[in-house]
Amino acid sequence: MWESKVANSINRVIWLPAHWSSIIGAIALAAIMIVVVTDIIMRAVISRSLVGSIELVEAGIIVCFFSVFAAVELRKEHIQITVLLDKLRPVVQKVIITSGYILTIAITTLVCWRLFLYSGLLRDLGLTTHNLGIPLWTLVMAAAFFTVLLILSFVVNFLNHLAELFHMIGTRAYMWLLPGIILIAGIFVFSFYPNLIPFEWPHVIWGAVLFGFLFVLIFLGIHIGPVMAIIALLGLSYILGRSLPSLSNLSLSTVSTASEYTWCVIPLFLWMGLLIFHAGSAKDLYTAAYKWIGRVPGGLASASVSACTGLAALTGDTLPGILTIGVIALPQMRSYKYSDKLATAAICAGSTIGTIIPPSISMIVYGMLTGVSIGKLFIAGIFPGILLSVVLIGMITIMCYRNPRLGPRGPSFSWKERWLSLGGVLPPLMLVVVCMGGLYAGLFTPTEAGAAGAFGAIILGVAMRGLTFKGLVDSLLSSVRIASIMMFIFVFAFAFAHFLALSTLPYVAADWIVSLGLSPYGVLFFILFIYMVLGCIMPSIPAVIITLPIFFPVVMEAGFDPILFGVLITFMIALGNITPPIGMNVFGMAAVVKDVPLYDIFRGVLPFWGAFLVVIVILVFFPEISLFLPNLM
Repeated sequence: MWESKVANSINRVIWLPAHWSSIIGAIALAAIMIVVVTDIIMRAVISRSLVGSIELVEAGIIVCFFSVFAAVELRKEHIQITVLLDKLRPVVQKVIITSGYILTIAITTLVCWRLFLYSGLLRDLGLTTHNLGIPLWTLVMAAAFFTVLLILSFVVNFLNHLAELFHMIGTRAYMWLLPGIILIAGIFVFSFYPNLIPFEWPHVIWGAVLFGFLFVLIFLGIHIGPVMAIIALLGLSYILGRSLPSLSNLSLSTVSTASEYTWCVIPLFLWMGLLIFHAGSAKDLYTAAYKWIGRVPGGLASASVSACTGLAALTGDTLPGILTIGVIALPQMRSYKYSDKLATAAICAGSTIGTIIPPSISMIVYGMLTGVSIGKLFIAGIFPGILLSVVLIGMITIMCYRNPRLGPRGPSFSWKERWLSLGGVLPPLMLVVVCMGGLYAGLFTPTEAGAAGAFGAIILGVAMRGLTFKGLVDSLLSSVRIASIMMFIFVFAFAFAHFLALSTLPYVAADWIVSLGLSPYGVLFFILFIYMVLGCIMPSIPAVIITLPIFFPVVMEAGFDPILFGVLITFMIALGNITPPIGMNVFGMAAVVKDVPLYDIFRGVLPFWGAFLVVIVILVFFPEISLFLPNLM
């Protein structure tokens, strides 16, 4: 088929540029780390900052994020949700996926075109950065160039899906695609000529309709970022009455969002965690926990939770706990005849602590979207994360005490062996303590803490002879790739949030919820319940990005502390990671242990829901558990 041949030709053309672009992104992240660490050292030694350090970081972060978009798309790693799509016939699924790529290519091409125009305008104006005189047009041009690679990667996947559709139904594919093409054309026509829309709705109604349309498109498996972009374009054009300001808002927000200095904290903390991960600290964590608490009922499962908690403090993410502790701990638990349901569930539930214990990626997202201090959010997550770990371990102990067949006691170790086991654990944990302590004391910003942590992780990894050059490179590439997956949504999220704000939908929603006559706690639990439901049908971080502009004003109106709400949101994200049918941690666990049915893993996880709910209720009614340390900062 010609589609496959063209797709293969384009793929051959862009594969090498996309691959090298990823390397450029990795180099940019390493350069950012060097610049920030140099600035920290200069301030400490000669009480002077590195001139233009913020400008260098903001330039580097644009390259770091945009350069990896194409490689991520070619690997098909961008987040897509198929809740509705999975319910349809295979041929209908393929038609919708193919049509979705048409929409994605169209809106991304439009953004890219505007970036090129904006770059030309900046060049004509001769605008540069304040200290170093970096021409601003070069940064926008770099973003536009990398967006071209992204568009070509979309085209490759579109043509591959089109070829599969032709294989399924032949030339009838054109007729099947026609309704989707007409719908997409209508969306763009109304976006450019909003005066053609044959009705006049109040802005809030328009906002509500497009908000619902957004969820429909996302649940049909279309890329979340481009869907938010087209909804923002259509919504802003209708509200503003013309398309040019909407286009400008959409294109400018992509670059301005990606160049935000604080966003560096995500790839830097990811890199720190992955460096420690590649240095072998995960095994040391489990070994230490295994020797200290393995003797209690269900001790090996509790040791897995403890190791996941320690790993969470190193990585800020959940999957490392699944992929490493799962591989290390499951054989041990099976050798002692542990129930597969308990063994897999303990690792799944324990790994969710990665979203709560700092450095938490989820808290970074919340802080960036709401303007709440990321440093205070980090500190606020310490005690709740430890509390959840204690509750999980207590629940496992009680379950196995009542039914020893679930998880018998492990071996006993001498005190000398226990203390010696801490040798490989303390250095990386002390690194995290120094980073968080610097944040708490006001010595570091979150970005500086991430850069110092990554630099320290390299030094520790080399000193402890656990980090190889391959591990260094792999950790760097993985960091920029994971960060770019999230940033591909974020670059369009702020244009979407601007549309929601102008539609007044968040404020009307706040008034409506207040009119229900619920108490402030009723409002809070109502919203947390919605997040729990959303966690059943879509990954939690996209759900938070989309809905936070609606719910944040409601919770603030109810009088709750924004830091406390941030902690509760991260708990809902953690709960969503083990919630069927999405449950990303459960799917990660299924990839590790292929001989345990997915259904059994979900059944094993369900009792751990009770632990989450207990801790959430405790935090709501005893908020000082979260707020005690941040209030001292």
